[in-house]
Amino acid sequence: MVFRVILILLCCWSFSVAEMFQSVPEAKATLIQSGKEKYSCPNCGMHLVKFYKTSHTHDNHQYCSIHCLYEATQGVIPEDAKVVDTITLELIDVKKAFYVVGSKVRGTMTRTSSYAFGLEKDALSFVSENGGKVMSFAEAYAVAAEDFPKEFGKQAASKLAPITKIEVPKDAKCPICGMFVAKYPQWVAMYDGDKTFYFDGVKDMMKYAFARKIGGDKLYVSDYYKLAKLEATKAFYVIGSNVYGPMGSELIPFASQEEALSFSRDHNGQKVISFDEITEAMVKNL
Repeated sequence: MVFRVILILLCCWSFSVAEMFQSVPEAKATLIQSGKEKYSCPNCGMHLVKFYKTSHTHDNHQYCSIHCLYEATQGVIPEDAKVVDTITLELIDVKKAFYVVGSKVRGTMTRTSSYAFGLEKDALSFVSENGGKVMSFAEAYAVAAEDFPKEFGKQAASKLAPITKIEVPKDAKCPICGMFVAKYPQWVAMYDGDKTFYFDGVKDMMKYAFARKIGGDKLYVSDYYKLAKLEATKAFYVIGSNVYGPMGSELIPFASQEEALSFSRDHNGQKVISFDEITEAMVKNL
């Protein structure tokens, strides 16, 4: 589904673009949109420079990933699409590109990464270093289709009792990655200080908190099952599970330790921790 919304420039993006493989200096990025829409994926709001190496263009729009391209085109393979060549950083015809799918390098909006190359030898070299499989665009697009419902299914909220949720403005964007937060209510986190900021998950909220030395008393998270607003310091978090948020691996919050332990057993979680046990190094490694 193509989301027609008014985008705003990302004003709080303070982390270096060099932190992620997908990122490039802005001077090296080709951005086809203009005005307020220049830097934002029209589907999810992600910052296109920060996620440039997985960027695709179609119908005068630029998307952060093949995942968002798939959603925007509703599963119909686009004829005019282009993709960023991971090596040259130029936009190339997707039909002539060699995609490496499933490498150990993190992807964008999906746990199955997808990077494109203009030359087959470059793709094979990437595979030799990072794993994955060389595919055509049609094959990579099909993989995106298979992943899509698995990663972004939503849990039903409990109907047993009224709950208080974190209410997110429709145009609110995560200050860390630029994603539209309201699109993923199950993962919403919030800093409610002098200004209020919303995040697409606990991971990005904690990146923001650690960078600014913010205490936990002004942080809030959403219970994974009930979507209820929780004080971050009172929640229990599952790490290392096989359930992924919009930005991949996450700290998944629960109101009770019992619920967290049950979820961890069901989803191969590595550990259940309290808020005080969350470290900056742990967050960076997710």
